[in-house]
Amino acid sequence: MSEKIKRPSLFYYVTEVPRMIWELMASIRFRREYVPRHTGDGHAVLVIPGLLGIDAMMKPMRKFLTRMGYTPYKWGQGINMARPEDLEALLEKIDILYEKHQQKISIVGWSLGGIYARELAKRKPDKVRQVITTGSPFRGIENPNNVVWMLTLLKGDVSNFWDKALMDSISEPTPILTTSIYSKTDGIVRWQDCMSETEDILHRNEEAVSSHLGMPHNMSVLKIIAERLSDLNPASENLSSQKGRV
Repeated sequence: MSEKIKRPSLFYYVTEVPRMIWELMASIRFRREYVPRHTGDGHAVLVIPGLLGIDAMMKPMRKFLTRMGYTPYKWGQGINMARPEDLEALLEKIDILYEKHQQKISIVGWSLGGIYARELAKRKPDKVRQVITTGSPFRGIENPNNVVWMLTLLKGDVSNFWDKALMDSISEPTPILTTSIYSKTDGIVRWQDCMSETEDILHRNEEAVSSHLGMPHNMSVLKIIAERLSDLNPASENLSSQKGRV
């Protein structure tokens, strides 16, 4: 008999808000003074909030990315209500940013925003440099957690709030460089669902110590993002070298 899938710790769940506040205060100096190993090259980074999140919640991350040498952009869709049309709007935004910067962009997504980020990369691999997800349960969006009740309240049956093709695609690997950040102290979603099943040249997992709600400003999360954003997509490099040999 298979082991029953359990929700995240009740203790971590009820302490999410105080931990989020503490992480925000504790990271102020870090966000102002941290120096990464590699300075950003100015490329565009689309930052997507999680369920019921708004751009204002991602402001500490965007300001940090600006200081790191990147050009961050808001998602611009108001409150993230898991609307199917938001994904279409984001696809258009990818095209706009690509044309504006004349180079591939990176996408950082928190929770549901990371699920969007992965889907954007699958649909626009020629325009996305890399994806970084933070606390995004792409391997088990229907598994028991402490947020599925909210989705059910908003949308009804979780398996029906997006079309079947999208639901089936969520857990599939991305075709580009992807970093999946998870925290074993996440009180909202299961950390096991936020990791790539297999790590390889394109897919890597990074552990942070963070609440779920605090991930947009948590020190350990931001440090991983800063250190990973400068990396190039191995798939793109291989393709370029192959073209050069033709």
